Amino acid sequence: MLTIGLDHTKKEPLYRQIYAYIRDEIRSGALPCGSKLPSTRRLAKHMDLSRNTIDLAYGQLAAEGYIEAQPKRGYFVCQVEDLAAFHIPVEAEDEEFVQQEEPAPYDFSPVGVDMSLFPYNVWRKLLKEVMMDDNSELFQKGENQGDMDLRRAIMYYLRQSRGVHVATSQIVIGAGIENLLFLLRLTLGKDQVMAMENPAYLNAYRTIRELGFQVVPVNMDEEGLKITELERSSADLAYVTPAHQYPTGVVLPIGRRSRLIKWAREKDGRYVIEDDYDSEFRYYGKPIPALQGIDESGRVIYLGTFSKAIAPAIRIGYMVLPKSLIAAYKKTAGNFSCAVSRIDQRVLTSFLSEGHFERHQNRMRNVYKEKHDLLIQKLKEIDSSITVYGAGAGLHVRVDFHIKDTEWFEQELLNRGVRIYALSLYYIEGCPEREQYILGFTKMQKEDMIKGLETIREVYGLAKDRLVCEMTKK
Repeated sequence: MLTIGLDHTKKEPLYRQIYAYIRDEIRSGALPCGSKLPSTRRLAKHMDLSRNTIDLAYGQLAAEGYIEAQPKRGYFVCQVEDLAAFHIPVEAEDEEFVQQEEPAPYDFSPVGVDMSLFPYNVWRKLLKEVMMDDNSELFQKGENQGDMDLRRAIMYYLRQSRGVHVATSQIVIGAGIENLLFLLRLTLGKDQVMAMENPAYLNAYRTIRELGFQVVPVNMDEEGLKITELERSSADLAYVTPAHQYPTGVVLPIGRRSRLIKWAREKDGRYVIEDDYDSEFRYYGKPIPALQGIDESGRVIYLGTFSKAIAPAIRIGYMVLPKSLIAAYKKTAGNFSCAVSRIDQRVLTSFLSEGHFERHQNRMRNVYKEKHDLLIQKLKEIDSSITVYGAGAGLHVRVDFHIKDTEWFEQELLNRGVRIYALSLYYIEGCPEREQYILGFTKMQKEDMIKGLETIREVYGLAKDRLVCEMTKK
């Protein structure tokens, strides 16, 4: 196993330190060509780091040609004599998962939507109507916060469905969460410390990090964000997904919601950023109101998007600012034009105001509920001891198979064409005490889901047999 000394006091990211160490070992010949590196899971556990950190380091090394990923075998050192004398750094891609993975026939991805449900005819009709309207204003520069008609339609939707206290003057339209976080960064200013849930929504984490925020991870338990840890931190801001935490699926209970708002109230300049991730999809019980709706002190900044509720290509998001931040927004970020085309805004306005969105949501919710119920039913049929967390809402569930050799389990599934997603991949730092898995159910068709779950049943049985054999040998 590699022994890598890390300096946690340096500003250089940990993944860069790991990358540099392995690179130098390869250059010096200490790691010769053909040497196999430890798996990302083993090295992360050995170093008490998140797998995401190791993934980034390995991704950088692979991008520069020092190592290569061999399917179903792992990472191996390449022949690099020429590279030692001539080195051109190439930044590793910073995607949700670094390594370019081969497509799996049965991919339980937690992202994506069932595009067979998309109302193509309705969208085409609305787009045609917008383009047939001889309105030259549509091709002029619009309002920087977004078109008023769209903001008004979003205002009505948020009031009715999410219980958000909002006026059109508080809404900012942007091209997805990343664009809105950029505008928020300008509004709030520099030197802000951001607390984030650990494990986290990695796309948001990486965007926040790249925007220059100092990130403080705050751990989770089965009731959500540990508010006591947040209170002890140096954070000025807290980025949370309270309706259905990504990726654990935990719903933040009212007691912790109240404490979270209380924490924000206790100091000037503190805010909670509520990412209302996949809140539209609740299959049992009443919808859980937004955190912003119970905040009477104006300390919650609300973020939402239509990419999950309609389609990923609909890169239209919205931010609801507290009234106290509107002046700061207009002064620092208000000069930036809206990044969403006025044509797209006009189509979405019609989609919302004419009732198409509500009908589409209801249809998606019904289909996703069927898939959700099927997934949980089949998991319970495999073994009643399998534990499912985060059920009843969202686009994925968290599953504990209670498997000892999770690395073998995960790889054997992949060998058979099934991909599931380890919870450890989502940790900003550290790793879970026992590996669990994220299984999405929205993108797959039910027939493929059944086939994938049958393979999981087979491999699960083999894993149990392996455990019995190991115990017998002892």
